[in-house]
Amino acid sequence: MTDQTGSSNTVVIHAVGNVSPRVAEFGESPESLFGRVHQKIKEGDISFCHLERILSTRGCLQYRGHSTWESRGDPENVKSLVFAGFNVVSHAGNRCFDYGPEALLDSVDTLRRNGIQAVGAGRDIAEARTPMVLERKGIKVGFLAYCSVLPVEYEAREGKPGCAPLRVSTYYEAQGYQPGTPPKIITVPREDDVLAMEEDVRKLRNQVDAIVVSIHWGQDYIPEMLAMYQPKMGHRAIDAGADLIIGHHGHTIRGIEIYKRRAIFYCVGSFAQGGSYHLKPPPGGMRSGSGVPVAFRPWLATVEPGWERNAGPRNRRYTIMARCAVSKKGVEKVSFFPCWTNERTEPEFLSRSDPRFQEALDLIDPWCKGVGTSLSVEEDEVVVSKAG
Repeated sequence: MTDQTGSSNTVVIHAVGNVSPRVAEFGESPESLFGRVHQKIKEGDISFCHLERILSTRGCLQYRGHSTWESRGDPENVKSLVFAGFNVVSHAGNRCFDYGPEALLDSVDTLRRNGIQAVGAGRDIAEARTPMVLERKGIKVGFLAYCSVLPVEYEAREGKPGCAPLRVSTYYEAQGYQPGTPPKIITVPREDDVLAMEEDVRKLRNQVDAIVVSIHWGQDYIPEMLAMYQPKMGHRAIDAGADLIIGHHGHTIRGIEIYKRRAIFYCVGSFAQGGSYHLKPPPGGMRSGSGVPVAFRPWLATVEPGWERNAGPRNRRYTIMARCAVSKKGVEKVSFFPCWTNERTEPEFLSRSDPRFQEALDLIDPWCKGVGTSLSVEEDEVVVSKAG
Protein backbone atom coordinates (compact mmCIF):
# COMPACT_ATOMS: atom_id res chain seq x y z
CA MET A 1 0.00 0.00 0.00
CA THR A 2 1.20 3.49 -0.80
CA ASP A 3 0.39 6.66 1.07
CA GLN A 4 -0.51 9.95 -0.51
CA THR A 5 -0.73 11.99 2.70
CA GLY A 6 -1.65 15.58 2.01
CA SER A 7 -2.61 14.76 -1.56
CA SER A 8 -5.90 15.97 -2.98
CA ASN A 9 -6.50 12.33 -3.93
CA THR A 10 -6.30 10.95 -0.38
CA VAL A 11 -8.38 11.37 2.78
CA VAL A 12 -6.78 10.73 6.18
CA ILE A 13 -8.96 9.27 8.94
CA HIS A 14 -7.87 9.61 12.58
CA ALA A 15 -9.63 7.32 15.07
CA VAL A 16 -9.36 6.95 18.85
CA GLY A 17 -11.26 4.99 21.46
CA ASN A 18 -13.09 5.94 24.65
CA VAL A 19 -13.48 9.63 25.37
CA SER A 20 -15.14 11.06 28.49
CA PRO A 21 -15.28 14.86 28.24
CA ARG A 22 -14.15 17.18 31.01
CA VAL A 23 -16.80 18.17 33.54
CA ALA A 24 -17.38 21.90 33.15
CA GLU A 25 -19.72 22.09 36.13
CA PHE A 26 -16.76 21.45 38.43
CA GLY A 27 -14.79 24.44 37.21
CA GLU A 28 -12.56 22.80 34.61
CA SER A 29 -12.44 23.95 31.02
CA PRO A 30 -13.81 21.21 28.74
CA GLU A 31 -11.17 22.16 26.18
CA SER A 32 -8.31 21.46 28.61
CA LEU A 33 -8.61 17.69 28.20
CA PHE A 34 -7.25 17.85 24.64
CA GLY A 35 -4.87 20.77 25.02
CA ARG A 36 -1.82 18.63 24.15
CA VAL A 37 -3.27 16.75 21.18
CA HIS A 38 -5.94 18.77 19.38
CA GLN A 39 -3.66 20.08 16.65
CA LYS A 40 -2.53 16.61 15.59
CA ILE A 41 -6.05 15.21 15.74
CA LYS A 42 -7.15 17.96 13.37
CA GLU A 43 -4.43 17.03 10.87
CA GLY A 44 -6.81 14.27 9.81
CA ASP A 45 -9.47 15.07 7.26
CA ILE A 46 -11.93 13.12 9.41
CA SER A 47 -11.52 12.42 13.14
CA PHE A 48 -13.49 9.80 15.09
CA CYS A 49 -13.91 8.85 18.75
CA HIS A 50 -16.24 6.79 20.95
CA LEU A 51 -18.27 8.76 23.51
CA GLU A 52 -18.08 7.01 26.87
CA ARG A 53 -20.35 9.47 28.70
CA ILE A 54 -23.84 10.97 28.38
CA LEU A 55 -24.33 14.65 27.54
CA SER A 56 -27.53 15.44 29.41
CA THR A 57 -28.98 16.69 32.68
CA ARG A 58 -32.17 14.66 32.28
CA GLY A 59 -33.20 11.08 32.92
CA CYS A 60 -32.77 8.76 35.88
CA LEU A 61 -30.21 6.09 36.65
CA GLN A 62 -31.00 2.72 35.12
CA TYR A 63 -29.86 -0.24 37.19
CA ARG A 64 -28.98 -3.02 34.77
CA GLY A 65 -26.49 -5.26 36.55
CA HIS A 66 -23.92 -2.50 37.07
CA SER A 67 -24.41 0.96 38.53
CA THR A 68 -22.88 3.85 36.62
CA TRP A 69 -23.84 6.94 38.56
CA GLU A 70 -20.86 8.90 37.20
CA SER A 71 -21.61 8.50 33.49
CA ARG A 72 -23.70 11.66 32.96
CA GLY A 73 -22.46 15.23 32.41
CA ASP A 74 -23.81 18.59 31.32
CA PRO A 75 -24.25 19.08 27.54
CA GLU A 76 -21.85 22.02 27.87
CA ASN A 77 -19.07 19.44 27.98
CA VAL A 78 -19.49 18.84 24.24
CA LYS A 79 -17.05 21.76 23.89
CA SER A 80 -14.34 19.24 24.71
CA LEU A 81 -15.11 17.20 21.59
CA VAL A 82 -15.55 20.27 19.38
CA PHE A 83 -12.21 21.70 20.48
CA ALA A 84 -10.47 18.39 19.79
CA GLY A 85 -11.80 18.42 16.23
CA PHE A 86 -13.87 15.23 16.20
CA ASN A 87 -16.23 15.06 13.21
CA VAL A 88 -17.99 11.77 13.93
CA VAL A 89 -18.66 10.07 17.27
CA SER A 90 -19.92 6.60 18.15
CA HIS A 91 -22.48 6.47 20.96
CA ALA A 92 -22.98 2.70 20.73
CA GLY A 93 -21.59 1.62 24.08
CA ASN A 94 -22.35 0.19 27.49
CA ARG A 95 -22.86 3.69 28.95
CA CYS A 96 -25.28 5.14 26.41
CA PHE A 97 -28.51 4.19 28.21
CA ASP A 98 -27.37 4.66 31.82
CA TYR A 99 -29.88 7.46 32.35
CA GLY A 100 -32.58 6.19 30.04
CA PRO A 101 -33.97 7.27 26.67
CA GLU A 102 -34.21 11.03 27.33
CA ALA A 103 -30.54 11.32 28.21
CA LEU A 104 -29.40 9.18 25.29
CA LEU A 105 -31.35 11.30 22.82
CA ASP A 106 -30.04 14.48 24.44
CA SER A 107 -26.49 13.23 23.77
CA VAL A 108 -27.21 12.51 20.12
CA ASP A 109 -28.96 15.83 19.61
CA THR A 110 -26.20 17.76 21.41
CA LEU A 111 -23.54 16.25 19.20
CA ARG A 112 -25.42 17.03 16.01
CA ARG A 113 -26.23 20.61 17.06
CA ASN A 114 -22.50 21.13 17.47
CA GLY A 115 -21.60 19.85 14.02
CA ILE A 116 -20.58 16.33 15.10
CA GLN A 117 -22.13 13.33 13.38
CA ALA A 118 -23.46 10.80 15.91
CA VAL A 119 -23.58 7.16 14.85
CA GLY A 120 -24.69 3.88 16.43
CA ALA A 121 -27.53 5.18 18.63
CA GLY A 122 -30.88 6.81 18.11
CA ARG A 123 -34.64 6.94 18.60
CA ASP A 124 -35.15 3.41 17.33
CA ILE A 125 -33.22 0.58 15.73
CA ALA A 126 -33.53 2.07 12.25
CA GLU A 127 -31.82 5.30 13.35
CA ALA A 128 -29.19 3.43 15.40
CA ARG A 129 -28.23 1.43 12.28
CA THR A 130 -28.17 4.48 10.00
CA PRO A 131 -24.66 5.18 8.68
CA MET A 132 -23.02 8.58 8.73
CA VAL A 133 -21.28 9.60 5.50
CA LEU A 134 -18.65 12.35 5.36
CA GLU A 135 -17.20 13.61 2.11
CA ARG A 136 -13.76 15.14 1.85
CA LYS A 137 -11.91 15.97 -1.40
CA GLY A 138 -14.59 14.15 -3.35
CA ILE A 139 -13.98 10.94 -1.36
CA LYS A 140 -16.86 9.55 0.68
CA VAL A 141 -16.27 7.71 3.97
CA GLY A 142 -19.12 5.91 5.73
CA PHE A 143 -19.27 5.10 9.46
CA LEU A 144 -21.30 2.45 11.28
CA ALA A 145 -21.16 1.69 15.02
CA TYR A 146 -22.28 -1.25 17.17
CA CYS A 147 -21.98 -2.53 20.74
CA SER A 148 -21.34 -6.07 21.99
CA VAL A 149 -21.10 -5.30 25.74
CA LEU A 150 -24.75 -4.47 26.33
CA PRO A 151 -26.52 -4.31 29.68
CA VAL A 152 -30.13 -5.43 29.49
CA GLU A 153 -32.43 -3.03 27.57
CA TYR A 154 -29.62 -0.85 26.21
CA GLU A 155 -30.24 -2.06 22.65
CA ALA A 156 -32.44 -0.06 20.29
CA ARG A 157 -35.59 -1.72 18.98
CA GLU A 158 -38.55 -0.68 16.88
CA GLY A 159 -40.07 2.26 18.74
CA LYS A 160 -37.41 2.16 21.50
CA PRO A 161 -34.25 4.30 21.78
CA GLY A 162 -30.90 2.63 22.33
CA CYS A 163 -27.81 1.60 20.43
CA ALA A 164 -27.14 -0.80 17.55
CA PRO A 165 -26.45 -4.24 19.06
CA LEU A 166 -23.97 -6.93 18.11
CA ARG A 167 -24.86 -9.27 20.95
CA VAL A 168 -22.94 -12.36 22.00
CA SER A 169 -23.90 -15.64 23.69
CA THR A 170 -21.53 -17.14 26.26
CA TYR A 171 -21.10 -20.86 27.02
CA TYR A 172 -18.81 -22.77 29.36
CA GLU A 173 -17.22 -26.11 28.51
CA ALA A 174 -15.53 -28.34 31.07
CA GLN A 175 -11.84 -29.03 30.44
CA GLY A 176 -10.26 -32.21 31.70
CA TYR A 177 -11.58 -34.68 34.23
CA GLN A 178 -10.77 -32.85 37.47
CA PRO A 179 -13.68 -31.13 39.23
CA GLY A 180 -13.09 -27.41 39.67
CA THR A 181 -10.83 -27.00 36.65
CA PRO A 182 -11.51 -23.59 35.05
CA PRO A 183 -13.81 -24.08 32.07
CA LYS A 184 -13.22 -23.05 28.50
CA ILE A 185 -15.21 -19.90 27.72
CA ILE A 186 -16.97 -19.98 24.36
CA THR A 187 -18.43 -16.77 22.97
CA VAL A 188 -20.59 -16.83 19.85
CA PRO A 189 -22.00 -13.78 18.04
CA ARG A 190 -25.77 -13.72 17.75
CA GLU A 191 -26.49 -14.52 14.14
CA ASP A 192 -29.44 -12.15 13.76
CA ASP A 193 -27.35 -9.17 14.89
CA VAL A 194 -24.40 -10.12 12.67
CA LEU A 195 -26.68 -10.51 9.66
CA ALA A 196 -28.12 -7.05 10.35
CA MET A 197 -24.61 -5.58 10.53
CA GLU A 198 -23.65 -7.28 7.27
CA GLU A 199 -26.78 -5.89 5.64
CA ASP A 200 -25.85 -2.37 6.81
CA VAL A 201 -22.35 -2.69 5.37
CA ARG A 202 -23.52 -4.08 2.03
CA LYS A 203 -26.11 -1.33 1.62
CA LEU A 204 -23.45 1.29 2.30
CA ARG A 205 -20.77 -0.27 0.09
CA ASN A 206 -21.94 1.22 -3.22
CA GLN A 207 -22.47 4.67 -1.71
CA VAL A 208 -18.97 5.34 -0.39
CA ASP A 209 -15.29 4.83 -1.12
CA ALA A 210 -14.43 3.48 2.34
CA ILE A 211 -16.34 2.05 5.31
CA VAL A 212 -15.26 2.32 8.96
CA VAL A 213 -17.01 0.00 11.43
CA SER A 214 -16.74 0.87 15.12
CA ILE A 215 -17.39 -1.92 17.65
CA HIS A 216 -17.54 -1.56 21.43
CA TRP A 217 -16.49 -5.10 22.41
CA GLY A 218 -14.19 -7.38 24.37
CA GLN A 219 -13.35 -7.63 28.07
CA ASP A 220 -12.09 -4.58 29.90
CA TYR A 221 -8.86 -4.28 31.90
CA ILE A 222 -7.54 -7.76 31.00
CA PRO A 223 -4.75 -6.96 28.51
CA GLU A 224 -4.00 -10.56 27.56
CA MET A 225 -7.59 -11.40 26.65
CA LEU A 226 -9.21 -11.50 23.23
CA ALA A 227 -12.69 -13.03 23.28
CA MET A 228 -13.41 -15.83 20.83
CA TYR A 229 -16.20 -13.91 19.11
CA GLN A 230 -14.12 -10.85 18.20
CA PRO A 231 -12.11 -12.21 15.22
CA LYS A 232 -15.22 -13.91 13.84
CA MET A 233 -17.20 -10.69 14.06
CA GLY A 234 -14.41 -8.57 12.60
CA HIS A 235 -13.86 -10.96 9.69
CA ARG A 236 -17.53 -11.00 8.82
CA ALA A 237 -17.68 -7.20 8.78
CA ILE A 238 -14.76 -7.12 6.34
CA ASP A 239 -16.22 -9.93 4.25
CA ALA A 240 -19.34 -7.79 3.92
CA GLY A 241 -17.31 -4.83 2.65
CA ALA A 242 -15.82 -2.92 5.62
CA ASP A 243 -12.38 -1.35 5.14
CA LEU A 244 -11.38 -0.64 8.75
CA ILE A 245 -12.52 -1.95 12.15
CA ILE A 246 -11.97 0.29 15.18
CA GLY A 247 -12.48 -1.63 18.42
CA HIS A 248 -12.69 -0.14 21.91
CA HIS A 249 -14.04 -0.74 25.43
CA GLY A 250 -11.09 -2.77 26.76
CA HIS A 251 -9.24 0.27 28.21
CA THR A 252 -5.88 -1.27 27.26
CA ILE A 253 -4.44 -1.43 23.75
CA ARG A 254 -4.65 -4.84 22.06
CA GLY A 255 -3.44 -6.32 18.79
CA ILE A 256 -4.03 -5.38 15.17
CA GLU A 257 -4.92 -8.01 12.58
CA ILE A 258 -4.66 -7.60 8.81
CA TYR A 259 -7.46 -9.64 7.23
CA LYS A 260 -7.91 -9.50 3.46
CA ARG A 261 -5.74 -6.37 3.38
CA ARG A 262 -8.01 -4.65 5.89
CA ALA A 263 -7.03 -3.72 9.45
CA ILE A 264 -8.86 -4.77 12.61
CA PHE A 265 -7.78 -2.71 15.64
CA TYR A 266 -9.07 -4.94 18.42
CA CYS A 267 -8.74 -2.16 21.00
CA VAL A 268 -7.18 1.27 20.61
CA GLY A 269 -7.39 1.91 24.35
CA SER A 270 -8.99 4.76 26.29
CA PHE A 271 -7.92 8.02 24.73
CA ALA A 272 -9.16 10.53 27.32
CA GLN A 273 -11.24 9.61 30.36
CA GLY A 274 -11.90 13.02 31.91
CA GLY A 275 -15.10 11.94 33.61
CA SER A 276 -16.99 12.90 36.74
CA TYR A 277 -14.39 11.84 39.25
CA HIS A 278 -15.52 14.63 41.61
CA LEU A 279 -18.97 13.15 42.13
CA LYS A 280 -19.93 11.07 45.12
CA PRO A 281 -22.20 8.04 44.77
CA PRO A 282 -25.93 8.70 45.30
CA PRO A 283 -27.59 7.68 48.58
CA GLY A 284 -27.66 3.95 49.05
CA GLY A 285 -24.00 3.40 48.34
CA MET A 286 -24.26 2.39 44.69
CA ARG A 287 -20.80 2.18 43.16
CA SER A 288 -19.51 1.94 39.65
CA GLY A 289 -18.41 -1.46 38.47
CA SER A 290 -19.24 -4.26 36.10
CA GLY A 291 -19.09 -7.15 38.54
CA VAL A 292 -15.61 -8.21 37.40
CA PRO A 293 -13.79 -9.93 40.30
CA VAL A 294 -11.07 -7.92 42.03
CA ALA A 295 -8.65 -10.66 41.01
CA PHE A 296 -8.78 -9.16 37.52
CA ARG A 297 -8.40 -5.63 38.87
CA PRO A 298 -5.89 -5.84 41.75
CA TRP A 299 -5.09 -2.15 41.36
CA LEU A 300 -8.51 -1.30 42.82
CA ALA A 301 -7.22 -2.23 46.26
CA THR A 302 -4.48 0.41 46.28
CA VAL A 303 -4.50 3.50 44.10
CA GLU A 304 -1.11 5.03 43.35
CA PRO A 305 -0.85 8.45 45.05
CA GLY A 306 -1.38 11.27 42.60
CA TRP A 307 -3.10 9.01 40.07
CA GLU A 308 -6.57 8.94 41.59
CA ARG A 309 -8.03 10.45 38.41
CA ASN A 310 -6.33 7.92 36.16
CA ALA A 311 -6.20 4.92 38.45
CA GLY A 312 -5.12 1.56 37.16
CA PRO A 313 -2.07 -0.36 35.99
CA ARG A 314 0.57 1.45 33.97
CA ASN A 315 -0.44 -0.29 30.75
CA ARG A 316 -3.86 1.37 30.97
CA ARG A 317 -2.21 4.77 30.55
CA TYR A 318 -1.10 3.91 27.03
CA THR A 319 -3.40 4.45 24.08
CA ILE A 320 -3.11 5.01 20.33
CA MET A 321 -4.62 7.07 17.56
CA ALA A 322 -5.21 4.96 14.47
CA ARG A 323 -4.55 6.55 11.09
CA CYS A 324 -5.96 5.33 7.78
CA ALA A 325 -5.32 6.98 4.40
CA VAL A 326 -7.94 6.16 1.78
CA SER A 327 -8.45 7.11 -1.84
CA LYS A 328 -10.90 6.26 -4.59
CA LYS A 329 -8.90 3.06 -4.99
CA GLY A 330 -9.39 2.04 -1.36
CA VAL A 331 -7.09 1.83 1.65
CA GLU A 332 -3.62 3.22 0.92
CA LYS A 333 -1.93 3.02 4.31
CA VAL A 334 -2.76 2.05 7.92
CA SER A 335 -0.70 3.22 10.88
CA PHE A 336 -1.00 4.59 14.42
CA PHE A 337 0.54 7.07 16.83
CA PRO A 338 1.37 5.89 20.38
CA CYS A 339 0.05 8.10 23.17
CA TRP A 340 0.31 8.42 26.94
CA THR A 341 -2.37 9.70 29.34
CA ASN A 342 -1.10 11.61 32.36
CA GLU A 343 -2.39 11.78 35.94
CA ARG A 344 -5.09 14.25 34.80
CA THR A 345 -6.16 11.78 32.07
CA GLU A 346 -4.86 14.17 29.39
CA PRO A 347 -3.42 12.38 26.34
CA GLU A 348 -0.18 13.34 24.66
CA PHE A 349 1.50 11.95 21.55
CA LEU A 350 4.85 10.26 22.10
CA SER A 351 7.95 10.86 20.04
CA ARG A 352 10.18 8.01 18.97
CA SER A 353 12.94 9.29 21.29
CA ASP A 354 10.70 8.94 24.35
CA PRO A 355 11.21 5.60 26.18
CA ARG A 356 7.44 5.35 26.60
CA PHE A 357 7.11 5.09 22.81
CA GLN A 358 8.91 1.74 22.92
CA GLU A 359 6.92 0.68 25.99
CA ALA A 360 3.73 1.17 24.00
CA LEU A 361 5.10 -0.89 21.13
CA ASP A 362 6.15 -3.62 23.55
CA LEU A 363 2.53 -3.87 24.70
CA ILE A 364 1.06 -4.25 21.24
CA ASP A 365 3.78 -5.96 19.15
CA PRO A 366 3.42 -9.50 20.63
CA TRP A 367 -0.29 -9.41 19.81
CA CYS A 368 0.45 -8.35 16.25
CA LYS A 369 3.10 -11.00 15.70
CA GLY A 370 0.64 -13.62 16.90
CA VAL A 371 -1.73 -12.82 14.03
CA GLY A 372 0.92 -12.24 11.39
CA THR A 373 1.00 -8.45 11.54
CA SER A 374 4.21 -6.45 11.15
CA LEU A 375 4.92 -3.04 12.73
CA SER A 376 7.56 -0.65 11.39
CA VAL A 377 8.46 2.77 12.75
CA GLU A 378 8.60 5.85 10.52
CA GLU A 379 9.61 8.83 12.67
CA ASP A 380 6.82 9.03 15.31
CA GLU A 381 4.37 6.91 13.33
CA VAL A 382 4.01 3.11 13.43
CA VAL A 383 3.04 1.53 10.11
CA VAL A 384 0.88 -1.61 10.10
CA SER A 385 1.25 -4.27 7.41
CA LYS A 386 0.90 -7.99 6.79
CA ALA A 387 4.07 -9.82 7.80
CA GLY A 388 5.98 -11.41 4.93
